[in-house]
Amino acid sequence: MSTDSLALHAELRRVLAQAALAASAEDLDLAALWLVQAELLGLPEFGIRMLARDLDRLDGVSVSAPVAPVTPIGSLDATGVPGVVALATAVRAASEGVRNHGVAIIGLRGVGALGILGTALRTLAASGAVALAAAQSRPFVAPWGATGAAVGTNPLAIATPRADGPPLVLDYATSPLTLAAVREAAQRGDTLPPGTAADASGAPTLVPSEVAALLPDSLTGSLTGLLVEVLAGAATGGRRPDAVDGARGAIIIAFDPARAGGGDAPASAARLAADWTAAGGHLPARFDALPTTVDGLPATVDTDPQALAWLRTRAEGRTT
Repeated sequence: MSTDSLALHAELRRVLAQAALAASAEDLDLAALWLVQAELLGLPEFGIRMLARDLDRLDGVSVSAPVAPVTPIGSLDATGVPGVVALATAVRAASEGVRNHGVAIIGLRGVGALGILGTALRTLAASGAVALAAAQSRPFVAPWGATGAAVGTNPLAIATPRADGPPLVLDYATSPLTLAAVREAAQRGDTLPPGTAADASGAPTLVPSEVAALLPDSLTGSLTGLLVEVLAGAATGGRRPDAVDGARGAIIIAFDPARAGGGDAPASAARLAADWTAAGGHLPARFDALPTTVDGLPATVDTDPQALAWLRTRAEGRTT
């Protein structure tokens, strides 16, 4: 269903404001923009649908607004706010840290669904920073060679300015499937690819509803998932036994490349991208056409009618 992009952004912003009463206007604008960008990318499980799930998570939780750290390294408690709003607050704090100190490390704990990390980092890279983000979640992925869940799907993303185009953004899950992919397969009545999941007994399964653990596709991927768990879970307070159900930890690391010795970082990133492509590599480019501001949004965006109906009901102040 095609809908007006600016109107969609306004409705998302209104719903986010209802759920995060003390959030700043800047954070609400950014969070709503990233949700619209998810819809533009054709990833609805990280857009309106994700917001609906995250607001369900907050039912009964005391609503608050995260307080942004004002030092180069700090922590942000996001227990009572939609995850995407907390991410916007962290990005704003990271941007200020890079501007004032050249570097920022922001840990988030108790955070809900964050959406697409790459869209958030793209915002930082557009201002000249190199940024990395990682997020852990409830155990759903088995270690390499095992069948019991130990870590989350644990996405990792990095973005850097690029001289001859938009920021270069890499964003991927460290598991072969994401929870969104499992949900979508279940909704469509599809089976999963062989060798990607196990049931509660540890036996292989292709049925989404039977999945108790996803299986890593390599030792490297498995260890990268463990790395994210250390950075975004253990090191930030995200991996806590008393965490609210559905909450997780995340971390953003951003810095000024010129102050780290990379005075020509944008040009170097452009050459790296060209070398990668010339060698036959696939260069991720799905973020390249995304607008960086609300004013740059296209006239319309395709959305799921059910999700849009839910959003409009919430935007009018009613519950479903």
